Amino acid sequence: MFEIRAKDGLGRIGRLQINGKTVETPALMPVINPKKAEISPRELQEEFKTQIVITNAYIIYQSHLREEALQKGVHALLDFDGVVETDSGSFQLMTYGNIDVTNEEIIRFQNDIGSDVSTFLDIPTVPGATFEQAEKDLEITVKRAKEAQKFKKGAMNGTVQGGRFLPLRKKASKIVGKMEFDIHPIGAVVPFLLKYQFTPLVDIILTCKKFLPVEKPVHLFGAGHPLVLAFAVLLGCDLFDSAAYILYAKGHRYLTPFGTRNLEDLLYFPCECPVCTHTDPEVVSTLPEPEIIQFLTRHNLYATFTELHKIKQAIHEGSLWELVESRIRNHPNLYESYKIIRKYTLFMEKFEPFTKRTGFFYTGKETKYRPVYKRVKTRIAFVDKDVFDHPVFGKVPVSLSQTYPFHTDEVFDISEEEIIKGICIYQFGSKAASLFDSTKIAHGRTGKIRHLYQDKTLLATLRPMDGLFVLTFEGAEKLHALLPFPERRVTADEEACPFVKEGKDLFAKFVIHIDKNLRCYEEALITDDTDALLGVGKLMLSPEEVKSFNKGVAVQCRRGVNAVHNP
Repeated sequence: MFEIRAKDGLGRIGRLQINGKTVETPALMPVINPKKAEISPRELQEEFKTQIVITNAYIIYQSHLREEALQKGVHALLDFDGVVETDSGSFQLMTYGNIDVTNEEIIRFQNDIGSDVSTFLDIPTVPGATFEQAEKDLEITVKRAKEAQKFKKGAMNGTVQGGRFLPLRKKASKIVGKMEFDIHPIGAVVPFLLKYQFTPLVDIILTCKKFLPVEKPVHLFGAGHPLVLAFAVLLGCDLFDSAAYILYAKGHRYLTPFGTRNLEDLLYFPCECPVCTHTDPEVVSTLPEPEIIQFLTRHNLYATFTELHKIKQAIHEGSLWELVESRIRNHPNLYESYKIIRKYTLFMEKFEPFTKRTGFFYTGKETKYRPVYKRVKTRIAFVDKDVFDHPVFGKVPVSLSQTYPFHTDEVFDISEEEIIKGICIYQFGSKAASLFDSTKIAHGRTGKIRHLYQDKTLLATLRPMDGLFVLTFEGAEKLHALLPFPERRVTADEEACPFVKEGKDLFAKFVIHIDKNLRCYEEALITDDTDALLGVGKLMLSPEEVKSFNKGVAVQCRRGVNAVHNP
């Protein structure tokens, strides 16, 4: 149902498949008022390429639209053939204190109208509630979650509640995470967002992420302002829903990734979306009220979807941390909340890629909060002691001066053999120090190390992008001989072995063992259950993800043993 295509931090570009339809995450679900949509779902699909929307099943259930929805289905009712998620009325329950529908009734209704993703009737707990009240609400939510399993017919949300209390969020994540739900929303966070209380929100998200199943998408209920999207994605949220685009438009408020602006305060539009490029604030302000709302609704949607595109590109190229560190400066509370990630360094480090397509950029003192900071401190401890002063990482071995994330413009007097040895230790461990002893070095046009040969056999290429080695199968054989099992191994089951030998990718569901110390985007040795080397490639997921996912590539195989011996 869900697979990962690219990663950075806890953020991921994913592919979510529901009822034969595909949603690329991170994704925004515009909230659709079934009674009156200011912009139709059809327009959202055609103009904004929206793949998924959310509407309220309780509103439909209580209105004149009920019979029409039962007869035609929710997709026809909304005129939208993408994925339709429905909420159960929990927001109304939090707002009004009571609603006149049972958990069973609203689940069955969502099934009957053909919702792609349904939601059981959980109990949201407001931030000001006592621990006793939050615990009582959670007990009811868990009871209803168990009941929902009996009526589940398609994909269903398993919402995590618990108010502001982290022990309750942890408990809810562990209990609901073991049930047969497909997506896990983190509920009752809108009050934090409305009051810009980002610090408790970050704590809640990371607590839930730590104990929810890694293979299930996480939906941050009610979040959709461009200001918070990048940070929320970095923390591992995959789906967002919001009516902010229309609610803010009705208040003449203009959304940007840098915060909210009032229309009357703007002299120029700081945006190049299709609606903003052909006019200016003065002209828009003179329009009739319905046209002002239409203009701002469209701009707010464009601003939100554009921010998601920037986030996806940042994940693809490995610059999500840099994007987030630029965004958090737009609000003091957001900047302050960034410090919370230090509490979760060990957890986040397990998922952090080993290398990136782009360089490591220092944006301020908060850059040292990134989990990579502590990781590299551990790894460089085993490399040679000839060091230089790095502005971020302190004392760094000179042999790594051109290796990610230590790149520097400084030039050092060091032999090529020392550089090769230092990179081998940093990349593969101290046992691999002799991996490329006595090899022949070929240089690129810049005069730097490019290829390593043994006789005429290519063993490895030093990748200019990150200063790390890319192994051939012959190079992998040498590394395999140096390192004992299970170091750097990903073991394939019997069914997958013939395909890996031919150089085919190894999928996660066919992995029977993986070295827990490997990190995403590292070089990995693919072996069978006898530890025979089958191939070599790039690990595409963290070890935890490899063990949990039943879909997607675990190792992108570069070369298989048969391709070498039978060219």
